[in-house]
Amino acid sequence: MKIKKKVWAILGVTALVLTTTAFTAVKKAAFPKPSGPHSVGTLQVELRDDSRAGRKLLVQFYYPAQAEPGAISPYTTHPEQMEENLNALYGVPRPLLRKITRATVPVQLNAEPAAGRQFPLLVFSHGYNGARSQNSFLLPELASQGYVIASIEHTGASSGAVFQDGSRGGITPFDSLMSNEAFSNQEIEKWTLDQSFVLDQIETLSRSGALSFGHLLDLERVGAFGHSFGGATSAATLTRDARFRAGINLDGFYFGDYYKTGFSQPFLELRADNKRPEEMTDQELKEWKFTREQYRDFLFDEWGRRIGSYARKGYESYTIRYANHMSFSDFSLMMPFAFLTAPHRREHHRITIHFVLDFFNRNLKGAASAELPEGLDSYIRNQAINKGRKAS
Repeated sequence: MKIKKKVWAILGVTALVLTTTAFTAVKKAAFPKPSGPHSVGTLQVELRDDSRAGRKLLVQFYYPAQAEPGAISPYTTHPEQMEENLNALYGVPRPLLRKITRATVPVQLNAEPAAGRQFPLLVFSHGYNGARSQNSFLLPELASQGYVIASIEHTGASSGAVFQDGSRGGITPFDSLMSNEAFSNQEIEKWTLDQSFVLDQIETLSRSGALSFGHLLDLERVGAFGHSFGGATSAATLTRDARFRAGINLDGFYFGDYYKTGFSQPFLELRADNKRPEEMTDQELKEWKFTREQYRDFLFDEWGRRIGSYARKGYESYTIRYANHMSFSDFSLMMPFAFLTAPHRREHHRITIHFVLDFFNRNLKGAASAELPEGLDSYIRNQAINKGRKAS
């Protein structure tokens, strides 16, 4: 009898562990309430650029608002579209994708805008085949701290866009960028034109009163930033559109030729903690589809040459310990068994928020530099403050 009781006890504990583990593996991601003094509203706008064959874009805005306490909004308007595309592109199981696509974000849809003052505008671009909502850990937080954010979904390489007429944004295999320089140059050109077009439209809609929060915008203080290909786009945009006064790249290789022209605006890059070339195994190089020399050139040598050429008056660069490419987005939140697969994801999000907010506060609001929050200093592996080129 005692043996039977022990067996049942063991089976009961095992069942509980398995149930808890399964629940944790598919539990929806939790996005903390933004910590700034403003509550946050959001709305979506569809734009059409008739000068480029009617190119359509979806733009998600986040803005300081008079939102109701506890308000939430869906992570994305068409989760099934995002799941289908990311599963097709990268083979990510749909249950894991649903951890973020079916989550909610603590912002209020179409909330009444805040009153009494104006705020800088930040234009955000996602990674290649990403989505306008892919940095929901970051964008609402910035809005709560006194910014208006316009997050563009770039048609042709967007996992979540569904337009009013039912058409979709479409996706493009990432290998197309890596294997075809002419194509990657073309895509950078297209995306940087998207950023400038969106700013044009915001200026027009604000003047006409068509944007409910248009009175909030200080269009003399505008920044560009993005993740991955969107970060590279933001660097390119600074070279061709002086309205953007500062820029940030969250771990994006500098595709395109705009680095040959360069910019003079303040610039920040945050980088993943990539292994040195000599540390890479043959299997890891195979997964990257690189030789050891190509890996060194792409992630170290050529990367350094291009940012050095881009930033004529200098830049700030931080390599974040334990971070991978997706650590600067929401995608780390869908990893199962986070204590094993992404144990530092919350710290990576906190440090990303700190650097992005501090940089834009200094360069768009004239604020003093803020101290790194306690406990995060150990996450800085490398720090570089480049002073730029000396005058000849």
